[in-house]
Amino acid sequence: MSRTRNKSEVTDLIAVHGGACAKYDASLAEDCRFACGTGTVENALTDLERIEKFNCGFGSHLTIDQEVECEASYMSSKNLSFGAVGAISNVFHPSRVARHLAHSNWWKQRRLLHPLILVGRGAEKYAAKNDFPICTPEELISNAAKDSYEKYLHRMLHPYDTHDTVGAISINTNTMEAESGTSSGGIVLKHSGRLGHSCVYGSGTWSERRQYEEPFDQFSERTISICSTGHGESLVKADFCRGIATRVLDDEEGIMYSEIIREFLHEKMEPGARFGGIAMIADKFKERMSLEFLIFHNCRYLPAAVRGRNNQIRVFESKFDPDSCTDDKFVIESFNM
Repeated sequence: MSRTRNKSEVTDLIAVHGGACAKYDASLAEDCRFACGTGTVENALTDLERIEKFNCGFGSHLTIDQEVECEASYMSSKNLSFGAVGAISNVFHPSRVARHLAHSNWWKQRRLLHPLILVGRGAEKYAAKNDFPICTPEELISNAAKDSYEKYLHRMLHPYDTHDTVGAISINTNTMEAESGTSSGGIVLKHSGRLGHSCVYGSGTWSERRQYEEPFDQFSERTISICSTGHGESLVKADFCRGIATRVLDDEEGIMYSEIIREFLHEKMEPGARFGGIAMIADKFKERMSLEFLIFHNCRYLPAAVRGRNNQIRVFESKFDPDSCTDDKFVIESFNM
């Protein structure tokens, strides 16, 4: 494991993105900065679900039937725990319900199969049963979402040129454990009951920690936390987050992580599919640690923020112009932390 450097003082790392965007809006990155300061994946997503301009929670896109159907997922590197909810319309913060589902011991205590995903009425009953604040579907509908629905329905504009799934990732540099999560209202004008990539195990998010044998009976560690945004069906087909994570964790040749991701995108993503994501990767051996943040996408704008060493928060306003793109037809940016 060659990618290491002297370890300096570190804190828990967290990164947040505001979803694939069709146009630039500087306020989105600042909102990501604020969410980053809350300290956990759950709190960061909860903050974004409160802000109308993001496509999650309050302000989510409307279905073709003018309803809100939210979805969210959560994953922990501990035992690869996962929970997701979809087509849920009665809670302000579906990301909290997803996390609760991932960590619940209710089924284990009764020797029952622990579900990974709950949808529709089942998800809504679960939220109510576990005392999450309940709302009416109408309380999740913002004026902006109504305007967006009318615009895309009557003008027949491309429904994907809007805000998309938001996400958050974190790595604890002491334990090398990771968390990740997503929250989304789905694409505008989606068919009722449609589930996006957020709900699918391995597509919307992935967090995993591995140990590797080293000489003299020693071990090194590598952890990755990643989440995605974009065209859900294409991300599901590519097994997006798990696919990238597996290649990163399997690498023992010292290949640059940006090159691993680049190769995956070339091989697995369908032509014309919009996608984006953020990832954090930590490598640790003895007292040395390397930390890397990557942002990659082919949308016009992907706002993000990272809280790294010594609680410093850095904002990223990553842009891509498809009309003057490189041979890659996407952008990958990598930063040491």
